[in-house]
Amino acid sequence: FERAVVRLVQVPLNENQFSALVSFTFNVGAGNLEKSKLLFLLNRGWYDQVPFQMRQWNHAKGEVLGGLTRRRVAESNLWGLFC
Repeated sequence: FERAVVRLVQVPLNENQFSALVSFTFNVGAGNLEKSKLLFLLNRGWYDQVPFQMRQWNHAKGEVLGGLTRRRVAESNLWGLFC
């Protein structure tokens, strides 16, 4: 998943941003990251949009799951914006 993040992300990341994105990618898959709006915005330098985009990935089979919501909040906090 680290290799996928390195391959797909075209902008510099700090250590926390990289770790948050690796965790996110581990959970949702590299293919989903590759085709995500999150990656599209990030690669255009819109770092501030990443936490919001991460938090959108809290559904399974159309249902919001508490565990996924907590995980996305933790990843977005690790990203560093504490939104």
